[in-house]
Amino acid sequence: MQQAFKFLGMPLLISAILMITGCDRSQEAEKPSADLSQDDQIMRELSSEPVKAFAKTAHDIHDIQALTDFDTRFTAVSDEMEDELMRMKEDGSLTPEFALSRKRDNINSALTMLKALDLKTEQGRYIQGLMYQYWDNQGKLLQQTADQSAAGDKQPSENVKGLGQFIHAQEQLEHWQQQYPAIPSAAEKQ
Repeated sequence: MQQAFKFLGMPLLISAILMITGCDRSQEAEKPSADLSQDDQIMRELSSEPVKAFAKTAHDIHDIQALTDFDTRFTAVSDEMEDELMRMKEDGSLTPEFALSRKRDNINSALTMLKALDLKTEQGRYIQGLMYQYWDNQGKLLQQTADQSAAGDKQPSENVKGLGQFIHAQEQLEHWQQQYPAIPSAAEKQ
């Protein structure tokens, strides 16, 4: 009888131990999601949603042109600002306060220009909303960075926060433009 107990008891005991440790490990498996590495957080932030399908409308061309015009004009303004900051840095006349002020101005320009767009389609407003969220978030991050720079709490993953949405907006606009080959894209205009 003791032989039968040993024969049946040992596998049951081992199974019970494995089940208990298996439960503990599943809890451990959940922890890494909260403790993602810096690279994983950045990659997760950079991933964008798939392009959404929208019905074609009579106002598509207007909205595509308005969004590409915004992109062209804003890129030109941003490039000028970046060139100015680089020249000042090379000259040794760039102060952190001035750089912060110019970056804030650039973000406010993006927000103002996006608000001014008179878009008539759902897809146009969707893209506008994604871009606006990105720039609004950049303004908040810039302020946080300015506040945290004294404390030295800046995390590199914060620099790309919301970038996935902006990338998605660009992909959505590009996909939309491809449906109307007669309209030149922002890249073709430059």
